[in-house]
Amino acid sequence: MHLLLPPSEGKTTGGRGRSLRRRAAAETPLATSRTRVLDALGALVAGDAARAAWALLLPAGVAPDALAANAAVLDSPTTPALRRYAGVVYDGLDYAGLTVAEQRIADRACFVFSGLFGVVRGDEPVPDYRVPAKAVLPGIGVAGTFWRPVLDEVVPPLLGRRGLVVDLRSGDYAAMWRPPRALAERVVGIRILSPAPRGGHAVISYNSKFAKGRLAAELIRRAAYGQPLATADDLIAAWHQWDGAADARPVRTGLDLYTR
Repeated sequence: MHLLLPPSEGKTTGGRGRSLRRRAAAETPLATSRTRVLDALGALVAGDAARAAWALLLPAGVAPDALAANAAVLDSPTTPALRRYAGVVYDGLDYAGLTVAEQRIADRACFVFSGLFGVVRGDEPVPDYRVPAKAVLPGIGVAGTFWRPVLDEVVPPLLGRRGLVVDLRSGDYAAMWRPPRALAERVVGIRILSPAPRGGHAVISYNSKFAKGRLAAELIRRAAYGQPLATADDLIAAWHQWDGAADARPVRTGLDLYTR
């Protein structure tokens, strides 16, 4: 099983891992492209702060801290991705609350898509930063668009030839990589809908993100205990395990899951 996750704007600070500058990177398409994006980010934040904040889509309230984190990205300490990201999806996942065995599965099963790094595995060391997929970087353009051809080459080998791929990404990050035909039958996209204030169901941001994190945690637990995770029916069983009698419906793009 593989879980494709979005990143989060919120991140934990600090870390105990070596900085990116002190880590030797192999010459791979992903590493080469990361160097280009990191260089572009460095050039951006070295210039006018207001222009950099605009290019990075930073709200005024977070811009100073985010720009400082980006300026220090090569030299700041790192921590594993699933400990770095701290948004609503990751509140739902609650990595710290998993058992050691479950954390090991999460480390290798989770792949987080990133405007700065392209894609990182759950246990990959990551510094504090803030670069959304829609950021516009000098010489790069829109980060998410830059990453598409790179990820077309890099992601399929990461997912191997076997195992269900559960896609929990949001729109901007789902657009960075779309599964080719050879992989499409293994990939199940998840959309989560909640009761809308005016009736019916809709994607409500907080509810959807938190439920995706809880679903990811349930899938990780099932994997840790050897329960089946090979089909959409297995995903539906995991959903019912977490959310009781909530509905689940197959759709052309994967599964629509409904919260109560």
